Amino acid sequence: MKWAKLSRRAAALLLAGLSLWWLLGSGQAGLAAPALALGDADTQLPAGAVGLWERLALGQSPYLRQGRILASARQPEAESAAPEAAEAPASPPPSEPAQEEEPPVEQGKPTGAKIIAQTFLPADGSAYPNADGVYLDNRAGVDVDMAALAQANITLTGQGKGPEILIVHTHATEAYTQTDQDGYSQSDSYRTTDDSHNVLRVGDEIAAAFAQAGLNVLHDRTLHDYPNYNGAYTRSRQTVEEYLAAYPSISIVLDVHRDAMGDSDTIYKTVADPNSLPGCAQVMLVVGTDQNGANHPNWRNNLSLAIALERAMNQEAPTLARPINLRTSAFNQQLSPGSLLVEVGTHGNTLQESIAAARRFAQISAPVIAQLLGK
Repeated sequence: MKWAKLSRRAAALLLAGLSLWWLLGSGQAGLAAPALALGDADTQLPAGAVGLWERLALGQSPYLRQGRILASARQPEAESAAPEAAEAPASPPPSEPAQEEEPPVEQGKPTGAKIIAQTFLPADGSAYPNADGVYLDNRAGVDVDMAALAQANITLTGQGKGPEILIVHTHATEAYTQTDQDGYSQSDSYRTTDDSHNVLRVGDEIAAAFAQAGLNVLHDRTLHDYPNYNGAYTRSRQTVEEYLAAYPSISIVLDVHRDAMGDSDTIYKTVADPNSLPGCAQVMLVVGTDQNGANHPNWRNNLSLAIALERAMNQEAPTLARPINLRTSAFNQQLSPGSLLVEVGTHGNTLQESIAAARRFAQISAPVIAQLLGK
């Protein structure tokens, strides 16, 4: 009996020794240590996480034995090898991309910068598409039939009695070159919250000329670009939407800005012909498109409106208008037919030169708009 017990113990020890020898020998033969699954295919102990004796102990657990034991016949790849990136799931594009913010070209006047006055008009033989003497600076890269758009019917959707024109300023703090007559405290380079010296003052001039011509005008004075420049178009979009909801009669929306042209050495100011329009900056109409993804299928209607206004300016005050600027961004013009962006002067111009340009633009545009409104 005693010898029988000793024989069984010896056999057990021999079996354990053989098992240990096999495991050690397998590891030396180049097989990767197996990974233990803790009863769940998604909860695994990777190879090398536990030692040999821990594996022998874990193997005695009925719970762990229910899990899978995953083994690989290959050595793990070197740590320096980068794991293959998982493919991200496709996501649908937004229905309305955020409005592109376009930073100003040059907002400050460096010490010693030279201001050059220039009249910006297409040269003879210019490649700019044109019709009825109206030229287009096509930066959107889309096909445009200027002749057809010049003759197209212009759609305006205002209904009922009430305000007909809304003037807003996405970049309301934009200001001009200071003079002894027009000095201001800067909120930033060529910017001020003083609404008697920024583009709000220019908007006032446009609104006054429209009102004098018998048009019903609203002039919003929100500083959408202050204290933060970024996000200004998002904020002005909300403003326009609120006005359109409150006043269904609005047919024309003008976002009035001032332009910026130049570099660290040279700043350009726009000037109309000094013989016919002395002390007057130039005006540029900007038309947005759907090329940046905005839901704006009717942008050509706005381009037709711009052509009509520019044609009138060219007939009554040649050199007042720069070529129409067609851009990839929508500039919130998808919100309503009859929407345009108006650049009055540049940061090289003075406030008085820009006021003169704004006044003349509105005086010439008012009869065109009145006719479109059936007045």
